Amino acid sequence: MTYEKAPQHFTAPVSRRLALTLGGGLVGLVLAACSKTETAPASTASAAGASAAPAAQAEPVRGGQLVVAIRAEPAQLNPLVDQGSGAHSVRPALDSLVWDNGDGTHAPWLASSWEVSDDATTYVFHLRKDVHFHDGTPFNAAAVKANFDYVNNPANKSTGSTAKLKPVATVIDEYTVSVKLGTPESSFLTLIAAPYFGILSQQQIEQDPKSLATKLIGTGPFKFDSWVKGQSLTYVRNDDYQWAPAQFHAGAAYLDSVKYVFLPEDQTRYNALTTKEAHVVDYIAPEYAKSVKQSADYQNEEFLLPGVGYSLHFNTRRAPFDKLEVRQALLHGLNREEIVASATFGAYPVQEYLASTTPDFNKELKNKISYDADKANRLLDEAGWGTRDAQGYRSKEGQRLSASIPYADNDQLAQRTLEQVQIDARKLGFEIKLQPVTDLPERLYNGNYGLLGTFQSEATGMQLWRLYGSDNISDGSTVGSNASFLSIPELDALLAKARASGKSPDRARYYAQAQEILPNYAPSVPLYSRARLVAIQKNVHGVAWDKAWPQPYLFDAWIGK
Repeated sequence: MTYEKAPQHFTAPVSRRLALTLGGGLVGLVLAACSKTETAPASTASAAGASAAPAAQAEPVRGGQLVVAIRAEPAQLNPLVDQGSGAHSVRPALDSLVWDNGDGTHAPWLASSWEVSDDATTYVFHLRKDVHFHDGTPFNAAAVKANFDYVNNPANKSTGSTAKLKPVATVIDEYTVSVKLGTPESSFLTLIAAPYFGILSQQQIEQDPKSLATKLIGTGPFKFDSWVKGQSLTYVRNDDYQWAPAQFHAGAAYLDSVKYVFLPEDQTRYNALTTKEAHVVDYIAPEYAKSVKQSADYQNEEFLLPGVGYSLHFNTRRAPFDKLEVRQALLHGLNREEIVASATFGAYPVQEYLASTTPDFNKELKNKISYDADKANRLLDEAGWGTRDAQGYRSKEGQRLSASIPYADNDQLAQRTLEQVQIDARKLGFEIKLQPVTDLPERLYNGNYGLLGTFQSEATGMQLWRLYGSDNISDGSTVGSNASFLSIPELDALLAKARASGKSPDRARYYAQAQEILPNYAPSVPLYSRARLVAIQKNVHGVAWDKAWPQPYLFDAWIGK
């Protein structure tokens, strides 16, 4: 394998995810222009809260501490700033305004109902009146406004999708708040249903903002207890909790506490399952997936992450990827089926530009990516790379056809994947240099790469805008997540229509068209959707899925004998 050395230095972590007034006299106009609250049929809501475990014992057992082994320790806890690893461990303390059913519909949570304007720019939320924060302060419209004000303040450097939309919140009355977006977004409810927009205490935000990084004060079923850096994050039951989404049980949680332990090594995390040191093990690595699924010793539940899976983005600001023929040559010349099967031990499926579990995935997609080595070689010849050097690599005017791809030096899956990519590219005469680094997230912003592997999981086609929209290109003054730096006016027009569509079928139609044209421009090579496999000890019941940011939801969980 060919590797390229890079400076090894510590840099502050940056999230892999980037993400955002109506006066009283305008309220009537806003409501008149709004559609009715979006709710799911009863059967959908029930399925959304269904247990990840087999049928539970008849009577839940109260008490005990549930230990959950996860891959990554959050860099800090404030979800309004960081959408990275923290989103996997903050949910016990934080509720959201709405619950995502996972099928494009939403159910009430902290908001009892809401209206959406036809142009998807204004959202009016009617809030529950019986909720309070862990610090005893009331949950109301002013508290919700404080959260939106926080992410909308550039000084706070929020990286979330919500911040990208520049939301302006206005208090209509004590329990009604209106949110006006800077740009239309039909997927806004899905974005704010995720744990990275769990509602935080207004008092903490305004009076002790520095504590947001190390302590969570929310309205959730568990209260923040302690964070032992490098080891664990612990929550204890909130005995006053009475406002779970309707598909879950009423009252406080069954568990006394939840403890997340940070085990970044795949084998160590797997060992925590086999030794029963952890009740729940999140992100079972693909090399262990088969044995876990076949074992009678554990329960398991798998969720194919929605959004845009692991993809190789071409830096079109650099040669040779400024040429369409070269990008299309790799798009069609890499045997994605074999690469993915080898790198993931057959555990993950190949994807197109959206994962098949994304509500906006085009199920009738015609322009699918095909493997065609002859076409790839012909494209490279036509682009002027017909000569081969002594090592068999293509060259032009004495310059080898070559590009580097950085990856996190502790990411074993990325390394295996890129090694397979390197092998396939060499068959085409294309040199790919692998570059293990410690500053991978920052590379997206400074463009220091030839190709860049990323994935973004969110249950909406909005991710196509996040990754391929022209207004998400970093320009030196703003940070964007368009890693190809490619502007596609035809695509921008479709994405704008999708985001401004108040009705879900309209949104899906435009996103479907966007998926049809993306292969024509080849901004990236999509590889696989991650299958998030969670293993659960046999005596644990009631683990559900939070589908806004797919992960185990533990409110209904309990430990049996």
